Amino acid sequence: MARTKNLSKGLEQVRAMAHPLRLRLIELFAREAQTAKQAAQKLGQPPTRLYHHVAILEKAGLLRLKETRAVRGATEKYFEIVRGPLTPDAGEALKGSTAKDHEAIALTLFDRARNEMVRALAAGAADGKRPMIAARAVARLSPADARRVRAELVRVLQGLRRQRQKHKATPPGGKRGWRRYALTISMVPTLDDEGGSD
Repeated sequence: MARTKNLSKGLEQVRAMAHPLRLRLIELFAREAQTAKQAAQKLGQPPTRLYHHVAILEKAGLLRLKETRAVRGATEKYFEIVRGPLTPDAGEALKGSTAKDHEAIALTLFDRARNEMVRALAAGAADGKRPMIAARAVARLSPADARRVRAELVRVLQGLRRQRQKHKATPPGGKRGWRRYALTISMVPTLDDEGGSD
């Protein structure tokens, strides 16, 4: 029963993230607690459009209400990201999702990655002064090898997350020494496995 509930919650979280605007909201709320109105200003969106998306993220357990403040007779609600928001079985939840869910997630993530790459290149990120990589590799792997590669990637990402949490309050070298880097990973079986060379 608990596993079914976790899978359902994980699927709800996956679907909530499969919208470009909600993905951008998650990134904003991960930086600092803020109101939907403040997030709307940063994204150049009308606040009324974002209230709906914030409610979906909160319902999915990706955002939580941190505090409320009374301002000129109104109540401002400050939301923050839920650290480690995906349920332990969220990866399993993808098994219950539709092909349309998978497509929406992939398009959202890789469209975001493409836009970040274009902006970085336009800003001169390819000048060699800052580490940057854009690569595609194709490898022939057994299912066991593919599982090992996936496990290693997950281990690296979890290590980065732990490091970020450890240094969140006072990063070494101060905030000036730190930059945000986007890392988007896709590991999928290709459909052109027949013949050919790698």
